[in-house]
Amino acid sequence: MNPRVDVLNRVLLGLIGALLLAAGGLGIAAGAGAFHGHSDRRVLPAGVRDFARTTNWFWWAVAAVCLVVAVLALRWLLDQLRTDRASRLDLTVDGREGVTLVHSGALTDAVAQEAESLRGVTRATAALRERRGKKLTLAVNLADYADIAAVRSALEGTVVTHARQAVDDPTLPVDIELRQRKGRAGDRGLR
Repeated sequence: MNPRVDVLNRVLLGLIGALLLAAGGLGIAAGAGAFHGHSDRRVLPAGVRDFARTTNWFWWAVAAVCLVVAVLALRWLLDQLRTDRASRLDLTVDGREGVTLVHSGALTDAVAQEAESLRGVTRATAALRERRGKKLTLAVNLADYADIAAVRSALEGTVVTHARQAVDDPTLPVDIELRQRKGRAGDRGLR
């Protein structure tokens, strides 16, 4: 997900959580009788209640505020669902007739399978990102016995080269993340 969206989510959810925590604490305190002499009072003062009852535009303003909150909440929800993954890859050559589109899953599946075929690789996932141009990301889980230098060399020399040849883009940026698996106590005795 987008790092900017992650930070915004944390800040907004933290503020909403603090506000709801304070409101809940006040509600519990009021229910426990912490505010003696105020238990029979109405929530809103008489002036506010009378204003809401006699002013025609008041409820329209409340509806407008609720609508703005709903639109902001919908935008936030849509930001959560949006990804920067490319769904299709345009391989059309300029100056030639016709269009060539490849589903990005075809490329990423082939890259992941080729990476998984390397000795020492237990799992690989690939994704084609589309933020400020196309970029291929490859995450590789390594076995305990993996030779990291050999795997890295094979990924950069073979897998990345094949991916760039497949899309006919020798400058396609590729991010490779190597993940070393943490050994479990039961695995040590099996070697």
